[in-house]
Amino acid sequence: MTNFNEDRTVAFNDHGADRDHGGPKAGLVEAPRARLVCTDPSQVESALPGGGIINLVPGTEQTVGRGETCTYPIGSRKLSRQHARIFVGMGAWGVEDLNSTNGVRVNDEKVQTAWLKQGDEVRFGPIPFRFEIERPDGLRPIPLPSAPEGSEGEHTMIFGGDSGVQAAAAMIKAVRESEQIEDEQPLVIVPTAPPKKTAAVATPNKKNGTWILATAIATAVVMVIGGVIYLYPSVMRSQKIAAITTPDTAIITRVIDRARETTGTPTDTSRLDDINLLQPVIRDTGNAVDGEYADSRELANLYARSRFLVFEREFLPLFTHPDATGEALKEAGRKAYELRSRLDKISHTLAPLPIGIDQDPLKAAADLADLARILVDYRSFSRQFPLVGKTATQPTLPQIKAVEARKDELIKYRHLYNEVLGSDYRLFNAQVQDVENNDMGLLGRWHDFLVSGQ
Repeated sequence: MTNFNEDRTVAFNDHGADRDHGGPKAGLVEAPRARLVCTDPSQVESALPGGGIINLVPGTEQTVGRGETCTYPIGSRKLSRQHARIFVGMGAWGVEDLNSTNGVRVNDEKVQTAWLKQGDEVRFGPIPFRFEIERPDGLRPIPLPSAPEGSEGEHTMIFGGDSGVQAAAAMIKAVRESEQIEDEQPLVIVPTAPPKKTAAVATPNKKNGTWILATAIATAVVMVIGGVIYLYPSVMRSQKIAAITTPDTAIITRVIDRARETTGTPTDTSRLDDINLLQPVIRDTGNAVDGEYADSRELANLYARSRFLVFEREFLPLFTHPDATGEALKEAGRKAYELRSRLDKISHTLAPLPIGIDQDPLKAAADLADLARILVDYRSFSRQFPLVGKTATQPTLPQIKAVEARKDELIKYRHLYNEVLGSDYRLFNAQVQDVENNDMGLLGRWHDFLVSGQ
């Protein structure tokens, strides 16, 4: 039989709350690493990235859909372009339906937003995934020194760990179980505040069921309020980002769709119209990634897409201008270099891409800026040596080899980004094809001519 003169108190310390005082993840309790594993890829029209695994890393979020802007694109016409978002919350991962056509279901229940637990089935449209926590973040009991033997001091246990959701469930469960104990001292759970030191909280020695019920209610209320306090910054952040991304994504889509409907080379007027449309998007997203949202990959990707759409409209007239001095091509190369430098600067403020994802719109735009510089090298050679044969000016083998050295890079970028070039960056894709069909062949003919000695 338990001695009722002993006071047994359990306190929960939320270490994540320290982040409100200057930590790297202010306002959020870090969730465990997790993943979503596709259990039936038969509904997908092309191979899934990462072998069908969506890696969930604290500090990042994933967007799922058939659009290239998604961090995890899925080739299925049954998904919307931006179908769903998987985000981190108070010690857990959540899923949000981004107003998709075919919806999101968790365990066969259609949801707008839902928190995920181990083993949940998540369906994006008809495509099922299983939610798995890589290393479940269980509560770790850390006993504090007991009171001196023979004293009536409190016996305290603190639960450490970052999972506020698990802590709340464990506390409430413990309180409910204590109501069933008739012969033992009730186990009372009291939440602690999140200062640097965690102090044990003693409770009166009472067996009265009313006291237990009141304590349970107080505990639940404190945990709910605490959860709101911790979750509020995350919710507000998501809303502010959405206020930027929603209208800006619509503008980008409009510009891309207009380019798809255009046959032939766009007019100067249409190019300038597109650039004017995109300037506010660049301003909004650029200010955001330079300011308080420097860690937002979603905004960085949107900025990169809008910048490259403007770049390809500025690059086109410079690249095709028949300028004998070569100044227009030099300007095209300079713009490509500036774009690459700017996007590299932004990428340095972001967390690494999740495991299994080797590219996103930001990386694609940066690499395609490199590809633009390769195109300039080929075109510069063609302008300088347009006719193969014995002429007053002809290239040397070292000059040819210097340009040919970048051929492998051109092929690599073409292979990696062939899809996005054909869908989003059609104006730039036309210049890539022109170099492949003409400039590369000219270089090869000059090489053969010089090697043969004719």
